[in-house]
Amino acid sequence: MDFYINSKFEVNHYRFYSDKVSRDVRLAVLADLHNCMCEDGGRQLFHVIEGEEPDVIVLAGDMVNSVSGTDMKPVMEFIKLLNEHYPVVYGMGNHERKVLEGSCLFAERRAFAEGLKQSGVKLLSNAHKNLWDSGIRISCLDLPLKYFRRHDHLPLEVSDLYEMLGEPDRRYFNVLIAHDPQYFMTYSEYGAEVILSGHMHGGVIRFPFLGGFISPKLRLFPRYTSGSFERKGSRMIVSKGLGMHTIKVRVNNPTELVIADITGAKNNGKQP
Repeated sequence: MDFYINSKFEVNHYRFYSDKVSRDVRLAVLADLHNCMCEDGGRQLFHVIEGEEPDVIVLAGDMVNSVSGTDMKPVMEFIKLLNEHYPVVYGMGNHERKVLEGSCLFAERRAFAEGLKQSGVKLLSNAHKNLWDSGIRISCLDLPLKYFRRHDHLPLEVSDLYEMLGEPDRRYFNVLIAHDPQYFMTYSEYGAEVILSGHMHGGVIRFPFLGGFISPKLRLFPRYTSGSFERKGSRMIVSKGLGMHTIKVRVNNPTELVIADITGAKNNGKQP
């Protein structure tokens, strides 16, 4: 049973300016759906997205659950629906990675692969996609599962990102889909202008002035659970996510659709 306590759905907007951008692009960013909100094939959520008039859908990881017995059909129908109306960029989360690697998830892996085939959407693993002639490049980081182990905190170096993604092409406005926000310092050193993350589910329970209560690694009051963070010319947006899985409760923690507008330079490149 799922418990949503004082946690309504919300849409939050962010805007970015750059003189590298020659064509304005609106991204609708979905993270941590975890098979939720898909009882109707995701049509209610789709209508909210449709009302925001995005140019591109970004799936920032953990759209599915990596749990034996999970019915993949509803969420895969939703992804197909999205791809029928918009270009979709699908970045990896730890649950996608576990579905692809898990030793006891054979049926789920087959259903996931078949769902992607039917939807026409391709998972991007340590790969890039240029958005037309806009000057915007999206890179999708696929961290190995060892970085998500609950009781470990492995360091992630910029050299690791270079090995996985290559160096960012400075001719573009670089957007990095990086599911786990805890490595923000490394992402900012890497040089992406925008990082889109999730993973933290808003901290499950949110307290006034203190923020999110707990991380997926069971650390209390983690730093990056929701909102916007800036460092060295990089800005990270952390979605509170759209669903839940193991801890099926959200308190003062609305599910969230993120809308990111990327436009050409304005006000000397400064945000209003």
